[in-house]
Amino acid sequence: MRRLAGIAAIALLLEALACSSGGDLLPAGTELGGFSDVDKPESYNSATLYTYMDGGAEFYIKQGFVGLYVRRYARGAENFVVELYQMKDAQSAAALYGATRRPEVEKEVAGHRASVSPAEIILAKGRCYLVCRNDDPMATDNTSLVDLCAKVARRIPTDG
Repeated sequence: MRRLAGIAAIALLLEALACSSGGDLLPAGTELGGFSDVDKPESYNSATLYTYMDGGAEFYIKQGFVGLYVRRYARGAENFVVELYQMKDAQSAAALYGATRRPEVEKEVAGHRASVSPAEIILAKGRCYLVCRNDDPMATDNTSLVDLCAKVARRIPTDG
């Protein structure tokens, strides 16, 4: 019985590390070339997700949510928030993308289909669902946003 509990604990640990370590995938801004950190990184699990998003957490949890890593960056006068959702598997990340994408604005970002608007980019890669957002919802130039999102997306392992 103890052996089964140990195996189950190892399996949970490995699942928690899916998508590598989200913190590693959202490095300091200086590692991303031309970006700076605005605040300390944040992380959430299924019990604490409600403190990050009031009213929307249940949707992500039902989709197979495992963890969320958040980091805020700046470049010049622009501020960005990057959310890296760790899902239970690649199918969950793809389903989440499918439920939130805007097909009319899909483009390729870092070799992956992404929903790209001037103020937000979303994509799924491996077990990860990535949201990169400009703090200014009225932004019209997404050059820095695309650059940031592409650099983060390239860090995500394909098998997540």
